[in-house]
Amino acid sequence: MRTEATTAARETGTLAYDLLVVAAALALTVVGTLLWGVGREALAAGLGGTLAVLNWLGLRWVGARLLGARPAGGTRRRVLLGVLFVLKFGLVIGVVWALIRWAGLEPMGLALGYSALVVGLLGAAFLSGRERAEGGSDA
Repeated sequence: MRTEATTAARETGTLAYDLLVVAAALALTVVGTLLWGVGREALAAGLGGTLAVLNWLGLRWVGARLLGARPAGGTRRRVLLGVLFVLKFGLVIGVVWALIRWAGLEPMGLALGYSALVVGLLGAAFLSGRERAEGGSDA
């Protein structure tokens, strides 16, 4: 019974992180549009935010499987997941490079949008800590 409650609390907490990263990406895209108007910079902010959300979802998916209690496949599976974890970072760096080099997007806009990852995760952590201090969720 306790395991089901803990799992439900974790899923609720994870959903809060997901939603706050998405909300931060949207908010920072709007900020980029207000700062620079509708143009390449605002597009870069939107794509940076999208990349941040996809990166978070990838981190969460691989991390959950890598840190799982007993993954099916044992050590070999953990090694493959570790390699996938590292390759994911290389993929993100490659996408950013391609967006700047080939698509000609502004690095400042990409950085603004991609900062949604940090803003969303910090916001969710602060909200989670406040909720615990008030005696709320176990997430």
